[in-house]
Amino acid sequence: MKLLYVVHRYAPYPGGSEIYVQGMAEESLKRGHQVAVFAGEHQGNYNGVIVTSDANVLLEKWDMIIVHGGDVHVQNFVLQNAKLISSPILYMLILPSESQVCTQALYDCAYIGCSTNQDWDHCEKYNVKNKAVRVRHGITKENCIGQSGFKQKHNITKKMFLSCGGYWPNKAMKELAQVFEECNLDDSILVTTGYDNRMNLMPNQTKNVLPLLLNDRDDLLSAIKDADCVLMHSYQEGFGLVLLESMLNHTPWIARNIAGANLMKSFGQVYDTDQELVDKLKNFDVKKYDLDKAYEYVCSNHMISNTVDDIEKCITHNNGVR
Repeated sequence: MKLLYVVHRYAPYPGGSEIYVQGMAEESLKRGHQVAVFAGEHQGNYNGVIVTSDANVLLEKWDMIIVHGGDVHVQNFVLQNAKLISSPILYMLILPSESQVCTQALYDCAYIGCSTNQDWDHCEKYNVKNKAVRVRHGITKENCIGQSGFKQKHNITKKMFLSCGGYWPNKAMKELAQVFEECNLDDSILVTTGYDNRMNLMPNQTKNVLPLLLNDRDDLLSAIKDADCVLMHSYQEGFGLVLLESMLNHTPWIARNIAGANLMKSFGQVYDTDQELVDKLKNFDVKKYDLDKAYEYVCSNHMISNTVDDIEKCITHNNGVR
């Protein structure tokens, strides 16, 4: 098959979108497909995958063009021109949007990729469930298992709660730090991480909060491995890949009841209010988690191979193969 992935920025740049699309592209390449990525920002061809910013690539004939979300310049360019592009387009919702571009794309694209309950609800709202296909979020096992050593490196002897994903508004890191301080947990520390603080949303360092800028993915995975619990306080998430990474590393998680957390709440803990979060932090007990069961679930349902399986199924359906 001939596949074109579309994303605003591509690996080796850090970030959830970058890593997710990299995983899909490299898994597709490993299966023998012809693969390219159309990205606004990149560092050239990477790990055998052709990467380009030349929009003429859209004029080639592809078995499927897979667009990672919307409301970003490169993805929007493709979505806005969906009717003019001859190749079928799979629009992976990632984060359901009410913007004009993304709403119109629901009607103009051949397929809509859904991975959360919110995705399916969004398709039902706009009466396009006939186009909706399951595309599970996935991670690459060998690239997501951390090695212990983070606590020792940063001289952390307390129980460590970790929140990672970047210092962006939707991550609500400063708000999380404030809630954590209010818990007065003398035996615990909150570590926050991100690779960019251009919006000045990194919490202040205190005796209970340690904010870090981490550009090395190995450090991040080591933090997840060593954490006593991962926290996801985001108001919005496409899925929450960090939850998958936590379960793969046998680390418990607590998350706001959104996106992937809502889908996988039987493997972690979810909350809707700050007070519920406070209660869960004060009463945290690793014995409440079946970490082996969570690990097995991720390995069976949320590997990048599962994601590409779903994409291939969509393509064979489009080609008339049942």
